[in-house]
Amino acid sequence: MASILATTLRYSRPLVASAARFGTITSVSPFSQLAAASRQTVLTAAKPITLVPMKQITTSSVKKASAAGGSHHHDKLWLFERVLSLGLLGLLPVAFIHPSPIGDTILASVMVVHTYIGFKSIVTDYVRPVVFGTVIPPIAQGLLLLLTIATAAGLIQFIRNDIGIANAIKRAWAIKPAQ
Repeated sequence: MASILATTLRYSRPLVASAARFGTITSVSPFSQLAAASRQTVLTAAKPITLVPMKQITTSSVKKASAAGGSHHHDKLWLFERVLSLGLLGLLPVAFIHPSPIGDTILASVMVVHTYIGFKSIVTDYVRPVVFGTVIPPIAQGLLLLLTIATAAGLIQFIRNDIGIANAIKRAWAIKPAQ
């Protein structure tokens, strides 16, 4: 008995108190001794379980629609976002190596769509009807759409009537500080 308690003492101090309460422990492994002692503790100290009613958990409209069998293809949207991001990685060097109005237009449209998707996910995540009510979230989504359209129109106007995106960035990089 002393060697079993000494071994147990090395691995778990609370087991010594349990062994003293419940008598001898016949198992050799300290971990199985601990399991046996805790099982005995649970059996002797069992109390009736009372269930507490939970508050109703509210979810966003996307989760409600998908739970109701709505057809939301979030995995395809996620894949589209990743392809768009990879496309931007390829378009940026090409736009600066060979600047042209067509390349700038493609670059501008991909940047605007990429930015719109990113900000839309931010607005959807943080301007929720649960927090802001039912009026503010559609207004925020509408403002985002208006700003996206205005940005696209401004970039297209800049590409058609001025030097374009790539040439403007090249000129900005070429500016030397005044001496």
